[in-house]
This record gives sequence, structure tokens and C-alpha cells, in this order.
Amino acid sequence: MRCLTPLFMLGCGLVSHLLSLLTEMGKLATSPPTMPEAPVAGPAMPALRRVVAGPDHDALPRPPTGPERRSAGLRQEFGLRIAIATLVLIFNELFTFGDETGSVIRLTALIELGLNVPYLVAVRTGRALRAQAYFRMLVDVGLITAGLYGAGGLGAAQYIGIHAIVPVYTAMVFSSRACGLAVAFATVSYLAVVALQVTGVLPFIRPPLPEAWLIAAFNLLVLNIVGWLAAALAEAYRASRQSLAAAYAELERAHDESLRVNAQIQRASHRYVLSEVVTGVTHEVRDALQSAFGHLWLARRSGPPLAAETLEQLSQAEQACENAMRIMSTTLDLARRPAVERRPVVLAEVARRVATLKAVELRRDRIPLQVDVPATLPRVPAAAFQLQQVLVNLVANAQDELRGAPGRREIAIIGKETAEGVALEVRDTGGGILPTHLPHVFEPFYTTRTGASGLGLAISAGVVESLGGRLTAENRREGGALFRLTLPPVVSDPAPAA
Repeated sequence: MRCLTPLFMLGCGLVSHLLSLLTEMGKLATSPPTMPEAPVAGPAMPALRRVVAGPDHDALPRPPTGPERRSAGLRQEFGLRIAIATLVLIFNELFTFGDETGSVIRLTALIELGLNVPYLVAVRTGRALRAQAYFRMLVDVGLITAGLYGAGGLGAAQYIGIHAIVPVYTAMVFSSRACGLAVAFATVSYLAVVALQVTGVLPFIRPPLPEAWLIAAFNLLVLNIVGWLAAALAEAYRASRQSLAAAYAELERAHDESLRVNAQIQRASHRYVLSEVVTGVTHEVRDALQSAFGHLWLARRSGPPLAAETLEQLSQAEQACENAMRIMSTTLDLARRPAVERRPVVLAEVARRVATLKAVELRRDRIPLQVDVPATLPRVPAAAFQLQQVLVNLVANAQDELRGAPGRREIAIIGKETAEGVALEVRDTGGGILPTHLPHVFEPFYTTRTGASGLGLAISAGVVESLGGRLTAENRREGGALFRLTLPPVVSDPAPAA
């Protein structure tokens, strides 16, 4: 029966900590932050609003914070320590008969249980938490060594593998350095106990086997191999998790940038609609006022002479018409899109930024995006964010066309220098544009898609025209649509070096 207790200690410890390790490994493998689904940028503004403000966006999972992870790790550590110590106590009382071995193991398990109280009090202070974790680890290793002494010391050489519990667990939830320290301390502490037994300082509770030294050496070698291998694997896991965290941060940045661009597109569409409505109404009202003013002028200067009071009334009416026409002119000036400061822009950087913004969505839809914009192209006078909006809109339209389409699905952004200036082309391999629709694609509110506003391409064309360029659309001979954005180069601007 004496040998059953250390066997049970080994079994319970390995099973419990194996479950713990599997849990931690599952967290490392499956808990990389979920990539937020970036909203689709394009002219379909109602759909855009659903994606940005819908329940899926509001319910994005939040990665656990540092304090939350530490709290979960502490709960797990204390729970496992209490569970294992309790199981060892129960088994020791059931299957040993009050001899010296049972007394040592009982005392070790009770100390392990009792130490959880001061551990918890110390953690509550929040001071030197890392040092506390190292201390708890070393105490656990020491108590396991004491339990091995109770099981026979050198006579329990076949059970040295139980020491692997703390190093492996520490490697996964603490650090590789702590794992190495636990392995070294376990090795040294066990050898110290054996040395004290051999020199007669500590008695042999159980006589060792004839080949006990060989068994001890082999198991210590296995312990060190397992411990240092766990440290290496844990370090690899942490490096992988750090790279995932960096990727998540980059995706968050791209997601925020995509939201910003979409918000700009929405504001531009609202301003465009308001500008069109205000301009149209103002023109009509001003024409009517000019006609009324002309009739008043004729009434004063033609026909029989009018009474002084009538002339005064007509003069006031003319003045009111002039004031109204002045207000209409001011309104027209305000309705016009304000000029944006233009600076030399490198089209390759704009294309690269757009590719980064759309990378998540296109990867999700399994649509490859090819970017071939030489850095040596002449710079163009423009506002970078406006060109970015136009390109995002064109790529989003191509993505909508290719999403769910059969056959080859590809989008390409191609830059080249032409006789008319510097051109950026957005090509896709979709079904193209029907010949009857092609002349109307840049008209406001013209759309063939359900739920779309028909403003995206009209706004894009207006932006390009305001920059002195031209946006055209055509069908490719190989299949698919091609939108070409042509802008004049900066005057006397040398091409940037490659």
C-alpha cells in the first residue's frame, strides 16, 4: 500500500495538470482576437450603415485585459493546488496505515492547503506579484520534494517524474525562465535530499532498489528534457501570440481607417445631395425673382405716370427682390464644394493604403487584389484622402460585382503614364457593364443594384473632375469592367526615385 500513495500523487497531478495545460494551449491556439469585419466602402450607403451600426459590429468580442488574464490564471492556479492537495490527502488516509510515509505525505498536503491562505492575502496586496509567483513555484517544488522523501527519497527514484508538473505548468502560464528555474530547483532539491540520506543526515524511510541510482539519473534526465522542451514550446507559443496581437492591432488600425473613409464617403454623399438640391432650387427661385424684378422695372418706367405712393411701393418691391437675389447668390456660393488644398501625391502610396484597407474584406471573400503601381510614376496635384476615397469606392464596386460570382475572381489596381497624364486603372474579372448602362454610370442616383443610392460613382467623378482629371468606364476585351482615373502630373515635377 505504501507505494500506492506516490503513484496516486503522480497520477492525479499529471492528469490535473494535463487538463490545465490542454486548457491553456486551447486558449493560446483559439483565442487570438477575432478580426472585426470591416464595413464595405462604396456607393450603397444604406448597406454601409447597416454594417457599421448593425448588431454584428456592436457585438465584436473584446480581448481579455491584462488584469482579467492574471485573475483567471490565479483562480486556476489556486484551484488546482487545492484540488491536488485534497485528493492526495484523501487517498493517503484511505490507503496508508499511519506509518511514517503517510505522516510525511499528510503533513506535506496539509501545508500545501494551508499556504493558499497567505498566498491569497499576499496577492490581494498587489505588490511584487511576479516575485510572489516565483516564490509559490519554488515552494510547490519543495513540497513535492518533501513528498518524494516521504515516499522513500532515493527509494522513490521511480517517481521523480512527478516533479514535471510544476515546470510544465509554469512554462505554459508563467514564463520559460520560470520553467527553467523550476527544473533546476527540482533537480537540485532532490539530489540534496538523496545526498542527506546517503550521508546519514536523513534516514531512509524505505530501502532503495539496487539500481536506484540508475533510475534516479534516468528520471532526472527525463525531467530536464521535458522541462526544457516545455520552456521552448511555451516560448514559441508566446512569440506566436505576440505576432497575432501585432496582427490584430494592425487589423484594428485598418478597420478604424476604413470606418473613417466610409464616414467621409457618407458625408460627401450627403453634401453632394444637399448641394444638388439647393443649387437646383436656388436657380429656379433666382430666375423667378429676376423675372419679377424685370416686370417691376417695366411697370415703373412704361405706361402712364403713376402716383407717388404707387412708385414708392414699387421701389420697395424692387429692393426686396434685389435682397432676395443677393441671398440666392450667397446660397449658391455656399452650396458649391469648397476647394481642397492640393499637394503632390504619390499614387503608389495611395494604392498601397487602399489595398491595406480592403485586405480583410477581400480575404474574407477570397478575392485576390493585385497592385501594380510603380513608385516612379510622376506625382499628381491632389488631396490624398480624396483619391483614396475614389479608389476605395471603385474597388468596393468591383468587390460587390465579384462576390459570389462563379469563375475567376480578381481585382487589379494598375498605374501607368499615358499621353493624357497619369492613369490609375481598377480592373475586375466580372461580367462587365451592360452597353445600355455604360453611358449612365456616372449620373447621380443611377444604379442597377438593390439598396444602392447611385451616388458613389457620381461623387467619384466629381472629385476627379475637381482635381482637373477625368474618370471613365469601359468593358475589357478579356471580360470584366475597367475604370480609369486620369490626372495631370505635377508641373516640372521629376519622377520619384525607385
